[in-house]
Amino acid sequence: MAYDDGFHDDVTPPHHRPTAGSILGGTLIALVLICGLIGALLLARPALDVDRQSVPDAPEAAEGR
Repeated sequence: MAYDDGFHDDVTPPHHRPTAGSILGGTLIALVLICGLIGALLLARPALDVDRQSVPDAPEAAEGR
């Protein structure tokens, strides 16, 4: 029983504060992900724009007949 007397159930581990480097690293990763999503949206925007696309009346192969 003497061995169990040294342990307590209500002891919580100490909380470690994040360092400035880890905060900066997480912010940089989030910024890169957000910029990547915005860049992909800007690059895909012309392809997704339906108003500019003209639908041809007939295929090009049928125009010469």
